[in-house]
Amino acid sequence: MSRTSRDEDIERRRAKARQKAAEAKNRQAEAGRVKNVKKDKAAVVKLRLIVIAVLVVCLIALAFRIISYVSSTSKVHLSDEGLTHAERYEDFIKVHGIDVSEYQEDINWKKVKSSEADFVFIRAGFRKGESGELMEDEDFEDNIKAAKKAGVMTGAYFFSQALSQEEAVEEANYLLDLVRPYDIDLPLAIDYELLDGGRLQQKVEAGEMPAASNYHDIVVAFCETVEAAGYEACVYGNYDMLTNYMDSTILDDMEFIWAAQYGGHCDLEGNYMFWQCAEDAKIDGIDGNVDHDIWYIDPDKVYPTYAKGKKDAVSMGECKVKFNRDSYRLSAHRANPKVQVSCEGKKLREGTHYEISFVRNETVGTGYAIIRGIDSYRDWIAVPFTIVE
Repeated sequence: MSRTSRDEDIERRRAKARQKAAEAKNRQAEAGRVKNVKKDKAAVVKLRLIVIAVLVVCLIALAFRIISYVSSTSKVHLSDEGLTHAERYEDFIKVHGIDVSEYQEDINWKKVKSSEADFVFIRAGFRKGESGELMEDEDFEDNIKAAKKAGVMTGAYFFSQALSQEEAVEEANYLLDLVRPYDIDLPLAIDYELLDGGRLQQKVEAGEMPAASNYHDIVVAFCETVEAAGYEACVYGNYDMLTNYMDSTILDDMEFIWAAQYGGHCDLEGNYMFWQCAEDAKIDGIDGNVDHDIWYIDPDKVYPTYAKGKKDAVSMGECKVKFNRDSYRLSAHRANPKVQVSCEGKKLREGTHYEISFVRNETVGTGYAIIRGIDSYRDWIAVPFTIVE
């Protein structure tokens, strides 16, 4: 073979080798590309699975929120429909509430609050009509804990059948023992009324308690005992009891009267702060009927309290109240503003110097912060704030 032929043969072999090397390199590159594509596809699948999982979790959370919203949303609201308020209360704040006892059984207090029931008087105890034995209401503890947790302002009452001042003092002390473990927002009331067949009615029918002063002395003894313990005291009675069995001129000097009269109006001539306007109201959270009450608040008045703190306590009326916004929106059926209270340049602390509750804060319009002084501060005031859509 000539030298030229050998050179050509070598060159062909080299070209062939280079071709094979290039083909091998291309196959390797293709294999790498295929592998990368598979990795990319796996990553995409993994990402899709993560996104789906996140969406599922979000949908479950949303479903729970919707269920919670629906379950806590009230369809039946307390309102002024069918009620005629006394002319002297025309410019007063009218706050809706209820009073309950063990007869209402299980209560959904979140729904009660969402039904615009901003306060409640809870029966703490009673005196049996026949034996005169003092008893605690079976549901008092559960009711006051749950109502407070739901943001409902709480007071308590005792159903009295007292025949003397001594028995009234006994009932007041019994009530005080029941409420001491709890923060009470409203007065402690004596529910003094005739019970069919009860010991009080028997005394009245026998002519043994003919004078109005007898009933008045009994409720005053109860109230003085409550006030001496640092609480506000209230007298509950129906129109007949307050008008015909008690000295109305003396009752006029009392700050807290809770009058009961149905039919859409209250004819009591004297002043009253609370009006039990119905005994057959319907409200979400309670099966069956419940008493409907109205609380009248003078927006310009500083209401006195029997402060448990220092004798030289400063009145809330001398303090400044500032909201952190001009208006508020409803969140979970509520508008709960941030409030700053100060006095003589000193910033006061909630829970140390004052307590705060909110009423009429479930719907668009005007809500109110009820600010009550404690410790070195006394009295309570109602301060308005705006709720918008």
